[in-house]
Amino acid sequence: MSVVQEVREFARDYINIPMQRTPARNAKIREAYKLVTGRKLNRGCSTCLIEAVIKILNFEPMATSKYEIRKGAVVQVFGHPEMAVTNNTITDEKGDWYVRNHPEKLVYFVRYPKTVPPVAPPPEVKEVVKEEVKKEVPVEATPLQVLGEMQKAQEVVKEAPKRKRSVKPKK
Repeated sequence: MSVVQEVREFARDYINIPMQRTPARNAKIREAYKLVTGRKLNRGCSTCLIEAVIKILNFEPMATSKYEIRKGAVVQVFGHPEMAVTNNTITDEKGDWYVRNHPEKLVYFVRYPKTVPPVAPPPEVKEVVKEEVKKEVPVEATPLQVLGEMQKAQEVVKEAPKRKRSVKPKK
């Protein structure tokens, strides 16, 4: 039986009956308090001991994650609102996703595994190369041929729909 469980068993008697407050129980409370909070407890303060017993009773171990985010930080990625996380909402799956897809966000993490989970290779994508048909002016074009090509280009520009301009009301 752990020290925390022992303190939970005698907690009611310790709080309500002053005769139950023995030095041995005080030592167990100090030890359990150190395990639960990581802090030292004052030696002679009976009020502090009772408050420590209450903290031990209210203590429930939280689920631990491989990831911890800096205090007050919210990590999110544009286009993925469901992946926004804080230190209270981070899961191992979301942490793994950030490590794989957005390693630049690791600056917001206090704790994360040093080994990156394996990434499934992306499916192979075949590139489709489109050949563009370009009309090129012959290298040895005469000035008249160049002029003809320029006039054709100007006609195409004139046929394009003109942009409507809005008129601003005068104040």
